[in-house]
Amino acid sequence: MSRLKISIPVVVTMMVLMMPGRGRAQLATTIPTPSPAPTAQPTPRAATATRLFFCNCTSAGHPVTWAGTVQASSYFQARQLGTGQCLAFLGAKPVSPLIPTPAAGFAAAPSFVGLPSNPCSNCACN
Repeated sequence: MSRLKISIPVVVTMMVLMMPGRGRAQLATTIPTPSPAPTAQPTPRAATATRLFFCNCTSAGHPVTWAGTVQASSYFQARQLGTGQCLAFLGAKPVSPLIPTPAAGFAAAPSFVGLPSNPCSNCACN
């Protein structure tokens, strides 16, 4: 009888394992994949609209020193860029510091004539 007691649980276990949908061991555990942390997106900025400005620069008592176009986003920036381009133009242009005075002619000692402190002091853009 002791043999019978041992064989009944074995037979019952075997039958439970053979029944469809019952007694099957779980083969794999599905672990949900964590979603990635959201990345910070840069704040959208409005595109700065630039346009062409026509500028001319003069100094007091002198004719137009420089005229040209600059690309800027405001009148203030256009004036600054115009002044910079005017000074760059004058810096690239060779200027002779020896200019004879008309009354003395070429025989007299030459006089040195310098440019005004800022020959592009008055720039206007539109």
